[in-house]
Amino acid sequence: MEEPDILAVVAEVQFQLVEALCEHSDDILWSLCKLAEPETCERLWSVADRKERILRMVEYFRRSRAACLRFVNKACIICSLPMDLDSQLVYAAGPHNHQPDEPPPQWPGKRLRRDYVGCYCNAVKRTLQQKYERLTQGVASVVRLDQARVSLRQRTASKQRGERAPTPSGLQEGEEGSVEDVVTVDTLLSSLPRAPLTVLVGPAGSGKTVLMHCVGQRWARGELPNFQLLFLLEFRQLNLVTRKLSLRELLFHFFPLYDDTGQAHSDEEEEGGEAVLTFMLANPEKVCVIFDGYDEFRSKFAPWKPDVTWDPQTALSILELFSGLCSGRILGGCSVLLTCRPRNMVDLPNFTMEGELLGFDWQQVVEYAEQYFREKGHGGDAVRHLQANRRVLTMCYVPALCHLCCICLDYLFSHRPCPPSQLPVTVTQVYLHILTAFLSRAPVVEAAGRAGGGALQRHRAELKALCQLAMQGLEDSTIVFSATEVPPELLVFATRVGLLSQFELTWQDGSRGMGCTFMHLAMQEFLGALHLMTSDSVDEPQIRKKLNLKTRWTARSDPKTVFTDTLHLYVCGLAAPACTLPLAQVVGGGSDVASARVQRRQSTVLKILRSFAGSAHLTGPKLMELCHCAHETRDTKVAEAVGARPSFELRNIRLAPTDMDALAFVVSAAGRSVGLDFGGCSMEPECLQALPSCHHVDYLIFRSRKYGDAFAEVLAGVLPRLPTLRKLDLSDNNLRDGGLRKVAAVFPKLKSLCSVSGQKEISEIKLLFSQSCFQGDGSSEHAVERTVSLRNFSLTADQMNSLCQILAKCPGLSVIDLSGSKWEEDVLSVLADALQTLTVSREILMNGSTVSQEALVVLTRILVTCPNVCAVDVRLQEPIQVSVLFSQGAKQILKRLRLVACGLCPAYLSRLCETLIGCPALTLLDLSGNALGDKGLKKLIDFLPQLSEIQEIDHIRRVSGESQEVTTLPENGIHLYKKLSLTHSKVPPSSIDKLCGKLAHCPGLLDLNFFHSSLGDKAIEKLLKYLPVLSTLQLLDMSHVQMSTESALLLVRSLIDCQRVRAVELRPQGEAFIKFLQVRAEEVTCNGSTNTTSLLQFYIIKLPLNLVKVKFSLTLWPGSAVVPVRLQPSNVRFLRLLFSVPSRLTQYQLTRGNVEKLSGILQQCSRISDLDLSSNVLRDEGVQRFVEDLPKLHISSSVKLNDNKLTQTGVLYLVNSITVCKRVVAVEASLGIEKTSLIRFIEDSHDGKALRLSAQAIEGLVKDLGCHTNHLNIRIEEPWIREEAAAQLISRTLDINTNIRSISLVDCGLQGRHLYFLHSISQKCPQLQELDLSHNSINRKGAEILGSTLPAFANLRRLWLQSSDRTSEDGVKILSQGLSQCHYMESLSLAHHVICDEGAASLRRSLPKFKHLRAINLSCCSLLTVAGSHDLVLGLGQCTSLEDISLDSVQLDAEGIAFLATGFQRMAAVKRLILNKITLTTGSSEQGDGAIIKLLESLEGFQRMEEIELDEVRMGNRGVLELVRHLCTWQRLKRISLSKNSISDEGGEMLVQALGHCTILEELILSRNSLGVATAAKLGQVLPLLSQLRTLDLSENIFGMEGAMKLSECLVQMKSLKKLHLVSIGTHELTGLAASLRHCVCAEEVSLAWNSCGDTVAVKLAAVLPRCQKLKCLDLECNKISSVGAEELAKSLRFCPSIEVIRLWKNCVRNEVAQRLQAEEPRMNFSST
Repeated sequence: MEEPDILAVVAEVQFQLVEALCEHSDDILWSLCKLAEPETCERLWSVADRKERILRMVEYFRRSRAACLRFVNKACIICSLPMDLDSQLVYAAGPHNHQPDEPPPQWPGKRLRRDYVGCYCNAVKRTLQQKYERLTQGVASVVRLDQARVSLRQRTASKQRGERAPTPSGLQEGEEGSVEDVVTVDTLLSSLPRAPLTVLVGPAGSGKTVLMHCVGQRWARGELPNFQLLFLLEFRQLNLVTRKLSLRELLFHFFPLYDDTGQAHSDEEEEGGEAVLTFMLANPEKVCVIFDGYDEFRSKFAPWKPDVTWDPQTALSILELFSGLCSGRILGGCSVLLTCRPRNMVDLPNFTMEGELLGFDWQQVVEYAEQYFREKGHGGDAVRHLQANRRVLTMCYVPALCHLCCICLDYLFSHRPCPPSQLPVTVTQVYLHILTAFLSRAPVVEAAGRAGGGALQRHRAELKALCQLAMQGLEDSTIVFSATEVPPELLVFATRVGLLSQFELTWQDGSRGMGCTFMHLAMQEFLGALHLMTSDSVDEPQIRKKLNLKTRWTARSDPKTVFTDTLHLYVCGLAAPACTLPLAQVVGGGSDVASARVQRRQSTVLKILRSFAGSAHLTGPKLMELCHCAHETRDTKVAEAVGARPSFELRNIRLAPTDMDALAFVVSAAGRSVGLDFGGCSMEPECLQALPSCHHVDYLIFRSRKYGDAFAEVLAGVLPRLPTLRKLDLSDNNLRDGGLRKVAAVFPKLKSLCSVSGQKEISEIKLLFSQSCFQGDGSSEHAVERTVSLRNFSLTADQMNSLCQILAKCPGLSVIDLSGSKWEEDVLSVLADALQTLTVSREILMNGSTVSQEALVVLTRILVTCPNVCAVDVRLQEPIQVSVLFSQGAKQILKRLRLVACGLCPAYLSRLCETLIGCPALTLLDLSGNALGDKGLKKLIDFLPQLSEIQEIDHIRRVSGESQEVTTLPENGIHLYKKLSLTHSKVPPSSIDKLCGKLAHCPGLLDLNFFHSSLGDKAIEKLLKYLPVLSTLQLLDMSHVQMSTESALLLVRSLIDCQRVRAVELRPQGEAFIKFLQVRAEEVTCNGSTNTTSLLQFYIIKLPLNLVKVKFSLTLWPGSAVVPVRLQPSNVRFLRLLFSVPSRLTQYQLTRGNVEKLSGILQQCSRISDLDLSSNVLRDEGVQRFVEDLPKLHISSSVKLNDNKLTQTGVLYLVNSITVCKRVVAVEASLGIEKTSLIRFIEDSHDGKALRLSAQAIEGLVKDLGCHTNHLNIRIEEPWIREEAAAQLISRTLDINTNIRSISLVDCGLQGRHLYFLHSISQKCPQLQELDLSHNSINRKGAEILGSTLPAFANLRRLWLQSSDRTSEDGVKILSQGLSQCHYMESLSLAHHVICDEGAASLRRSLPKFKHLRAINLSCCSLLTVAGSHDLVLGLGQCTSLEDISLDSVQLDAEGIAFLATGFQRMAAVKRLILNKITLTTGSSEQGDGAIIKLLESLEGFQRMEEIELDEVRMGNRGVLELVRHLCTWQRLKRISLSKNSISDEGGEMLVQALGHCTILEELILSRNSLGVATAAKLGQVLPLLSQLRTLDLSENIFGMEGAMKLSECLVQMKSLKKLHLVSIGTHELTGLAASLRHCVCAEEVSLAWNSCGDTVAVKLAAVLPRCQKLKCLDLECNKISSVGAEELAKSLRFCPSIEVIRLWKNCVRNEVAQRLQAEEPRMNFSST
C-alpha cells in the first residue's frame, strides 16, 4: 500500500494543527519558530495576530519536505497534541519519509506507542481490501456507491426522550419521519458521524453485503476521511463466537495487529491493543463499526439497564457488545452502521436513521445485463428478451436476482435457441434453472457411469445431499459450515459447480480455518424447499409447519426467526405444474411413481394455500405474501381464491415491482371489481406499470406524502389503461403543478371516474378538477354521481372563488366535502353567491369545522338564495356537524334551518331574521341551545308572522343558576306554526295571559311545551282559562314542571272546562301532559250519548269530493262505553272522535282534602273511561273517602289505586265499593309484592245497545259511502266479530256497496264452510284486488270454494292465505287450478301449507304465468317429497320479476338448493329475501356447506337488496366471504340478519368491513355466532359510519371485556339506535358499555341479560337512565345484581318517566327486598313474565 506523504498529511490537517498549537504558550511556539532561518523567524514572529502568526508558520514549514519533517518531529515531542492528530503526524513522519543517510527520528517512549494506531489502521485496511476482492469475484459491473439508491427515513425516539435524531444530508429540518428522501449510499455515509445508529435495510438479494464490503474498500483507499478506524463485522461469523470478549479482544479477534510485512507479533499485540483502545476511547467519533446481516444473528438486541456502566476491560457476550455499541453505551459517539432485512429491525433502538435499499431501476437492470453479456455472442438476444419479458424484468429489479437471471439466460441461450415457453416466469423457476446451469458445470468425468438425462437427474445424489445440508442449516440457524461438517467429496463437487463457496474463518481461539456457505442465503432456502418437496422423510404435517405466511410487521416480543424469509415462497413455487418434471427427476429419475408422489405433495401445498385465502385476519404484509405464494404456484384457482376480496389494503409497507406483479396476477385471476389501497406505501414508479394487469380496478388510493411528480408522470401514463376506475384518492401527497397537470390531463379518457380526492393548494386543485376532469356524454343513463372531498382545507375568499369556478364545470356532483376547516364570513359569502352555479345533488359537508357567527348568517342566506337547498343544519357541539342539503329534484321544497348550540345572541338573531324574510317556505326553525335570552325570544316571536309555512320552532333555553322569566310577547298576529317550546323557564301569570292571548289567534298551533319549567298555581289557573279558546292545540306538555298538588288538581279540571281534552296524565317528576282532540271550525263536539251512525254520517258529508281512497277501521271494546271510530283519508286529514277519555294522576301525595276536591271535579265530568290514582299515598282514609263518592262518578271502565300504602282496613273499603256502587262488577286487591288495587265497572244499558248496534253502524257507514265511486278498503280487526258473524257482515256490506277493492278477514276463526260469501263477492265485486284470509282454518272445503271463485277475480293482485294450522295435502293443488287464471297477481302468500307433489307440480306450471308477480311467501311449507321441492323451486326460478321472496324453514336437498341458486341468477329486482333455516334433507354436512356457498354465490345480481335474513343456514366463514363480495354493491340494504351461522372473527371482520358500504343500514342482527374481540374492534370502526342504524343485536357472542369496551366506544356516536341487544356476550364487565348508553338518545329497548353483571354495572345504569328519555324497556335478567344495585335502579326510575319495565328476574336480590321494590315501583319486574 502506498505510504502517506508528509507534505500532503500536513496540508490536510493544517487547520486542525493550527487550532491545537493556539492552545500552547509563546515559549513553545518560539521554539518551533526558531527552526526557520533567523530572518524568516523574525518576520513570522512579527505578525500581530497570534492565530495568523501560527498559520503562516505552518504554511512556511510545509514548503519543503526536510523543513516539514523537522517541524513535525519537534511539534510531536514538545507539544501536547490531540491523539488522532498526533498519530497521523507520527505515522506520516515515519522512516519512509527520511532519506537513507538521514537518521530516523528518535521518539520518546510515549511516541513509539502511538505508532501502533497507524500500523493497526493499515492492517484493518488490508483485511477489508482482501474481503472485498474475494466477495466481488464474478460480479459483472463495478459496485458504485454513488449509484446505489437509498430511501432515507428518520425513526424518532419516543416522546419521553428529549433528544432528536440528527437530520441526514439531503433531508430538510423538521420533516416527519414518514417523509422519504431518495439519496445515494454516498450521502448516507456522509451522515454517519451525525447519527448514533444508522440502519440500512433491504430484502434478500438487494446487495447489502456487497455494498458494506464496498464501503470498507472505499475507506481502505482513503475515500472516507471522517473515520480513522472502520470495522466490518459479519453476524454469520459473530455467531461462531460463544465466549465472552472485551471490545479490544473482539476487534483484534477479527482484525489482528499486523506489521508492515503482514506478520503478527504476539509480544507487541498487548501493547498495540492498549494503544488502539486508548485512541478509540479518546476519539470515538473517528471510529465506525459496521454490523452486516443482523437478520442472521441468533439473538435480539437487548437494551442495557440504565444503572449499568461499561468497563473497557470487562469481557462481555457478543450480544452485550453489539447492544452496547448500538445504544451508545459502549464507545459512545462512534458511528454504527447496521444492515438487516426490513422485518428484523423492529427491536432496534428508536433513535436511528433508517435507509432502505431500493435495488435497481430499469436503466440499471439494462446496464448490468449489457455488462454481463458484453463478450458473449448471444448476449444481444438475451438482453432483448430480458427487456421484452415483463416478468423476468420485474425480477431483475432485485440485484441478486438480476445476476441470477443473467446466469439463467446465459445458460438457456448458450445451449440452444430458447423458446419463450421454456423461460422462467417465477423466482422459483429462475432458481431451478440456475441450479441446472450450475450442475451442468460439473466435468463429464463427474457424470461417468450414470444414466443419461438432465443435470438434475445425473447429479440427484449430490443434490439430495446438498438439499439435506441446506435444510439442516435452516433448522439450526446455521449459514456457515466448517469443512468438517460437509463430506469432502460433496464439498469438492459443490465448490466446483459454484453452489458452495469457501472462505477463511476465525475460530474462538483466534486460529484460522476454512469454512463454506451456500453461494447465497436464498439458494440455501431454495434447496431447503427442494428438500421438503422431494425427501422421503418429509410428511404433510412438516410441510404445513414450514408453509406459513411471513409478515413485514413484527413486534419486539416476537421471537427472532433467522433467515427463512423466502422458504415458503420456494415451496409454493415448486408446486407449480412447470416444476413437476424436474422434481420427479430429483425424486426418482422422472418415473411415473415419482411424478405421482410429487403431484400429491404439490396438491398438499395448493390445499394449504387455499385455506389461507379464506382467512379474514390477513394484514397487508401477509396478504402480499399470499399473493406472492399464489403467483409462484401459477395456479389460477388459488389466485382466484386470494383475489376474491373487495379490496386490498396494503398500507405503510414498501412495495417492489415483484410485489405488484404478484398482486396483478391474483386480481386478474379473480375477475372481480377490486379496490387497491396503497396509503402510506413506499413504491418506485416502476411498480405502477403493473396496474393495467390488474383487471377491474374500482378505486385506487395513493394517500401518502411519498409520492411526487415523478410518480405522477408514470401514473398518468397508466391511468388510461384502467377503464373501470371509479375513484382516485391522491390526498396527502407531494404532487406539484407539473405532476397534477399530467394526471388531470388523462381524466377525460376515464369514462367511469366519478370521484377524485386531493388535499393541496387551490392552484393544484384546479388542475385536478378542471373542465376536462369529468366529461360525460350527458345522457341520463350514463350519469354518474361524483364526490369531491377536500378535507382540512383552509381557503381564502379568492381561493374559494377559484374553487367554485372549477366545481361549476364539474357536472354530476353528488357530495362536496369541505370538512375540517375554518370558515369566515367572506369565504362563505363567495360560496353562497356561487352555489346556484354548482350542480350538487345531495349535500355539502363542513363537519368538524370552525364557523363564526357571521358565517352562520351567510349559511342561512344560502337557504334563501339557492332554490335547490332544502336544509341548513349546524350543530357546533362536539362532534361538530355542518351541512347544506339539496332537494334532489323535488317539486315542492320544504326548507329547514337548524342552528343548534351556536352561541347565537340577540344581535345576530336580528341579522338572521332579516335574512329569513325571503324564505317563506321555511317549515322548521331549530334554535336550541343558544344564548338568545328574553330579548332574543321577543324578536323571534315578532318575526314569526312573516313565516307563513312554519310548522315547528324549537327554542330550548339552557339557563344556569336561577331560572329566568319569559318576557311578554309582542302585539302581532302569529300565523301558521306547529310547535312552541318554552323550556327550563319560570313562567309568571302575566306571561301566561300575553302568551295565550297571542296563541289563541294561531290557527296552526299543535304543541305547547313547558318542559322543565316552573308554573305557579295562578299561572296554571290562567292557563286553564285559555284552553277552550286554543282551538287548535293538540298537546300541552307539562313534563317535569314544578307545580303543587293544587295546580295538578286544577289541570284535572280541564276535563270539565275543555270538551276537547281526550287524555290527562299528570305526575310531579316525569312525563305529564294533556292531549286534545283536533276539531275543525265547522265540526261539532260529541259526547258518549251521540248516535254512532248519525255521527259517522255527519263526517262522511265533510269528506272532499276528490278523495281517492278512504281507509276506516271500527274499534269496539266489549264491556266498555268507549267507541272510537277512525276515519283516515290518506291524502286529506286525520279525523278521530274519542267518546271517553282516560285520566291519570300519579305520584302525588293526596290528602283526604285533596281527594274531596278531586271527586268534586270528576263528578262534573261525564266521559271518563279509566282513572289511575296509583302511587299517591292515599292511605286508608283517602281510599275510604274516594269510595264514598264513587257512585257519583261517571267512570266507564276501571279505577286503579295501586301502591297507595293500604292496610287490611283499606282493602275492606275497596271491597265495600261493590255494595256502594251498583256498577262495580269486580274488585282486585293485593297487599303482597304487587300491591295492586283495581275496581272494574259494568257497561250501562245504553253502551250495550251501542255495542249491539255496532254492526248496523258499519252497514250504515258503507251505505252512506255508496254514493261515491271511489274504491274502498274494508278491514275488520275486532276480536268479537268472528266466524259466521264476520262472513255475514261482509255479505250484508256487499249488498249495500259493491265498489270494494280490498277485503281482509285475518284471524277471524273462519273455516272452509264460512267462505260461501266468496261466491257473492265473485259476482258483485269483479274489481276486487286484495283478499287476505290469513290465520284462518281454510281446509279442503275452503280450498275448493276459493279455487272455484278465483277465476272470477280477474283483477286480483294480492292473495294472502297464510295458514294457522295444518292444511289438507291437496289444498294447494286445488287452489293452483284457480290461481292460474289470476294473471295480474303481484303478491301471493301460501305460508305454512302442506304441499303434495301434485300441488308442487301445479305451482311449477302456474307461477311462470304470473308475469307481474312481485312478492311470494312460501315460508314453513311442508313438501312431502324431494321431487315436490324440486318442482316448487324450479317454478319459482321462472318468476324473474320477484322483489320479495320468503322461504323461511323450507327443506331442500343439495340439488334443490342448486336449482334455487340457478333461479336466483335470473332475478335482478329482488329487494327482500328471507331464507332462514334452509335445511338440507339429505347428503353430508360437507355437501350442505357446498350447497349453501353456491346459494350465496347466486345473490350477486341482487343489487337492489333492502332486507335479507339468512339465520341458521350454517354459512360459516366461507359463506361470509362469499356474502362480502355482494355487500359492497347493496347500497340500499336496510336490514340484515345472520344469526346462528357459526361465524368467527375470521369472517366477522370481513363482514363488518363490507357493511361499511351499506350506509343506510337500519337493522343489524349477528346474534348466536362466535364473534370475538377482533370483530368488536372492527364494529367500533364501522358502526359510527352507519348513521341510520336503529337495531343492533349482537347477543350470544364471545366479545369479552376488551370487545365490550370496543363496542362502548362506538355507541357514543350511534344517535339513532333504538334497540340494543347484548345478551350473553362473554363478560360481566359492562360498566363502560353502560356509561355509553347516555349517548344513545333514541334508545327504547336495551338488553344486557345473562352477562353475570354485578352492582357496579347496575349503579352505572342507574346514573345513566335519567338521560335515556326514550327508553322503555331495560332487560337485566340472569345477572348477579344484588339488593344494592336493585335499590339504585329503583331510585333512578323516579326520574325516568318513559321506562315501562326493568326486568330483574334471576338476580341476587333478596325476596323481601324484591317485593318491597316492586310494591314501591311496579315497573321493577322480578318475575319471569
